Amino acid sequence: MDYAFQYKNNRLFAEDVNISEFASQIDTPFYLYSRAELLHNCQTALACGRGFDFEASYALKANYNPALLKIIREAGLGADIVSGGELYFALKSGFDPAKIVFAGVGKTIPELEQAIHAGISSINVESYAELIVLARLAEKLKKKVTIAIRVNPDIDAHTHAYISTGLHQNKFGVIPDEALRLYQLAKEHAWLRPEGIHIHIGSQITDSDPFMDASRFLHDFIARLSDSGVFIRTVDIGGGIGINYENAFDFPQNPRTYLDKILPKFLESLHDLKVRFVAELGRSIIGSAGILVTRVIFAKDTPQKRFVIVDSAMNNLIRPSLYQARHEIIPIQKNKNAKVTVDVVGPVCESGDFLAKDYPLQIVEEGDLLAIGAVGAYGQALASNYNLRPTVAEYLVNGSSMEKIFSGNSIEDLARLYEKK
Repeated sequence: MDYAFQYKNNRLFAEDVNISEFASQIDTPFYLYSRAELLHNCQTALACGRGFDFEASYALKANYNPALLKIIREAGLGADIVSGGELYFALKSGFDPAKIVFAGVGKTIPELEQAIHAGISSINVESYAELIVLARLAEKLKKKVTIAIRVNPDIDAHTHAYISTGLHQNKFGVIPDEALRLYQLAKEHAWLRPEGIHIHIGSQITDSDPFMDASRFLHDFIARLSDSGVFIRTVDIGGGIGINYENAFDFPQNPRTYLDKILPKFLESLHDLKVRFVAELGRSIIGSAGILVTRVIFAKDTPQKRFVIVDSAMNNLIRPSLYQARHEIIPIQKNKNAKVTVDVVGPVCESGDFLAKDYPLQIVEEGDLLAIGAVGAYGQALASNYNLRPTVAEYLVNGSSMEKIFSGNSIEDLARLYEKK
């Protein structure tokens, strides 16, 4: 298919919807998702696993809107969760418990009980303390629990420090020698089934080399497990496959995501293991399917900078401030105006409230609309009400139709949460 967001007669369209005309009828800012793009990414992920015993699981932390979860579930993906809240949303959205995996370093007792009762596919254990608690709960509830141990392979994914997860300095998983001990303890427990291994080395990885390092680690470690009498049936290869942020609107010349560049190569490198594979895919499924539409409030010049002040802010999209991420930003109405270097900033009372710094942008004026690309993942999911700013509405485009899938919240909504009952 053509890319979901593209210019037609110098106006940006989402599938068959003229965004400028649509935005004239509603409040800005708002998130807008393409159903076609989301399905394309789901189908790409599933195609990457053909020829393998393979389960693509969607990571709810990237975006948990139930309308989007329904599309992903109907496309055939499972769910990867990291909290009891995500488990609740996954089950409510119809995901089969047998296709849900639960990772995370700090699962609480209520969350573990919730997962055990639900009968999910795997609880991925990340510490000795967690294993002991889980063993006790499984025995108390008289339910056998299938587990994987998350092993930290000390592999540098060469990504942002905040989303690096596979180094020994990171909080995730256990070192290999400790993992061997946990497998033996689990093997001897009547209510635990240590049938899986889990690794995850980081996020927004756009090169296959770190995954090839992970493949070599998995071969060596699974051989050690086999020698010790532990036989692995499922390898959770994690996720972390990146997307194209800086050229978010320059498709199909550039890749939407790096799924088909990385995932087949990773799986092929592991084919001799003869196991079931699970991949945890979030950003690479939903990231390119979303944009944030925002309106220019003012343009402001100082001796050092030109600022374009818009009605969205770090409370709506924190990735540029938090991760120094550089999303592509384009005008909804393209014209022949020259490009100038600007900072695109929001109204929040923080110098860290920016959506782009030193960015080449067509000259825009008060009231003009901009689109920020590749925000489907970790956009609305990380939103807040900082400065008492409401979260914004979300819309889903399907061909020429548009559906509101989240209304956002108002200041009145927030005030009601503080009212005494």
